[in-house]
Amino acid sequence: MSKNQDEQIKSGDNSNAPLDSSAPEHNNARPSLLDWMELRIGWTGFIRKNLDEPMPPGVGWWQALGNLLLTLLMFQFITGVALAMFYAPTPDHAYQSVKHISDYVWLGVFIRRLHHWGSSVIVVVVILHILRVVFWGSYKKPRELTWMIGVLILPVILGFAFTGYLLPWDQKAYWATKVGTRMAETMPFFGKSLMYLLRGGAQVGAMTLTRFYAVHILILPIALVGLSAFHLYLVRHHHISGPVVPQKGTPAPFYPVQLARDSVVVLVAAGILVSLALFNRTGLSVVANPIQVNSAPRPEWYFLGLFELLKLIPPKLEVLGTIVTPAGIIIGLLMLPWLDRSNSRHPAKRGWIIDITLFVVLGLGALTLKGLLDEPPAVSNNKPVQPAVKTLSTPAASSLSASPASRRGGVANSVPAELPLLSR
Repeated sequence: MSKNQDEQIKSGDNSNAPLDSSAPEHNNARPSLLDWMELRIGWTGFIRKNLDEPMPPGVGWWQALGNLLLTLLMFQFITGVALAMFYAPTPDHAYQSVKHISDYVWLGVFIRRLHHWGSSVIVVVVILHILRVVFWGSYKKPRELTWMIGVLILPVILGFAFTGYLLPWDQKAYWATKVGTRMAETMPFFGKSLMYLLRGGAQVGAMTLTRFYAVHILILPIALVGLSAFHLYLVRHHHISGPVVPQKGTPAPFYPVQLARDSVVVLVAAGILVSLALFNRTGLSVVANPIQVNSAPRPEWYFLGLFELLKLIPPKLEVLGTIVTPAGIIIGLLMLPWLDRSNSRHPAKRGWIIDITLFVVLGLGALTLKGLLDEPPAVSNNKPVQPAVKTLSTPAASSLSASPASRRGGVANSVPAELPLLSR
């Protein structure tokens, strides 16, 4: 042993001595759960980075729509999971399981109403969010991909609404689904194959319910999560675009001012949603019966504008309303960053873009309002579905047996048989 080591031992200085794994630790303090998680996933740093995200001067209440939409989607997911715990996706038990949820499950009717009205509120918010981006020109370079991913979220949300509408398996849902799936048949060349794919056969039945349920709880959620995650990444990468007219000032962090705005908007929307669930009933009609029509089928309000448009189109041209118009709107939105050649984001300098947007919004809005105000014709509960006009052997028989609405023809005007779409 050297002289220096001997002196260290005598003086008690063991700082250079080798560590003994068997020796007890002098500091037995355990890290907190927050410290333990921070060391492994760095979550506080992630939150701090988002709270400190710089907001351009002039950012205000309209920028809260994105976080509101994300919150509502998470809320819809929670209520959907709760409902799925008690739902049976078969024609023999679907209606009874939904009735059981409403009548016997604790808070079941409230959760079902939250889920029902939540879909309507989400559609309103996503439309407002898209319109805000259009009027502010926030889709311009370098945010083209951010815009396109956001546009693709719209048909996914509408797909949730369409597939979920059948799940209660009551008369209203059954006949409205025949209306919607019949529209697919109007597509040229492979329309009938598409209708068979949606229905799982020639008629709406057990396979239709199974496919709609699978799409509703498996395919669409995967698509929504993937698109939303990519959209949020792009938003964080490029940051908020800010007002159309740059304002003086320095960027402010997201916390606390903008976070407070977002919180107020979320709380107000939550209050509206809870009020709708408490004071507006979402009752069931009678169980689905393919051989009886209890009322003229009507889609939910967010499809009424398109349905009213079909009433204005001749039957031979109904593909313009069923396929061309909705596809044209989605394609036009996707191509908007390249169709808009203006170098300015100001609405006054993007005249034709704003004009077309207002025309589409006001047109579909007026048609939707018309559909909401129109009372569907009453149909007897005991009235069986009449055979399709095309099965009758003579024109005279067709004329006598067909209703005035069915004689007008077309997707939106036929009542029973294979084309049970909304009548006037």
